[in-house]
Amino acid sequence: MLCWKPVGTESLERLAARIRHGALEAVSPTRCAGCERPGELVCPDCLERFNLIDPRHSCLRCGAPHGDLVCTECTPREESGAGAECELWAGGPDRCLAVAEFAEPLSRMIRAYKDAGEQRLFGPFAEMLLDCAQHAERVAGERYGDVLSATDAIVFVPATAAAFRRRGFDHMEAIARHLSELAGIPLVDVLVKLGDADQRVLGRMGRQARARDAYRVLERVDERRILLLDDVITTGATIVAATRTLRGAGAVHVDALALARVLQ
Repeated sequence: MLCWKPVGTESLERLAARIRHGALEAVSPTRCAGCERPGELVCPDCLERFNLIDPRHSCLRCGAPHGDLVCTECTPREESGAGAECELWAGGPDRCLAVAEFAEPLSRMIRAYKDAGEQRLFGPFAEMLLDCAQHAERVAGERYGDVLSATDAIVFVPATAAAFRRRGFDHMEAIARHLSELAGIPLVDVLVKLGDADQRVLGRMGRQARARDAYRVLERVDERRILLLDDVITTGATIVAATRTLRGAGAVHVDALALARVLQ
């Protein structure tokens, strides 16, 4: 005869969570956000397909791959007179690091997280950022040796009010909070995004103009070394504007870490 033990509140909560999870899986089984394969949210095959950016050769200034000598993304091309990229990154982060290029399947995963309601991806994304920073410290110590270990606080680029209303959550806040827990580094939620426009519909110059004075800080970050998180770096306008705001609030060092880097 079975002898049932009293069930505490915590056990009941876990049991209820398992029941809910089982019911959801029965109705809508978990599928990979990159390829729709059932069973895992991020499958090993999709991880293998990421175009990872090697921190030994990435551009310290803008995070683009193969930019350790001359970066075509942020270095002006004098022969063509194209200096806008260089001007844009002036005053940007001290160092920039990204997990991978913005390409399938990572780009599809990011869209699924931000716009298709797959909020469970905050966990895997935070783990990717942590792995990226730790890997950079190991293999490129002379370039990124303290990008994580010397960080005093994690700050994330916030969503606009319109994006928050549309999605029902701040996509970078969820990732940042989990990364803070994993790395044991305090999260400081100090940035506020002004305006409601979606920068994804804007070009390089439009993004640059919109980003100017787009951020405010809720409190100062005097003498702190900041790790600034964003999902995708496109032109750099957002990262640079947020960095300038943090420096204006007293930050002594700002590094940027992102999931993906768009190649122009």
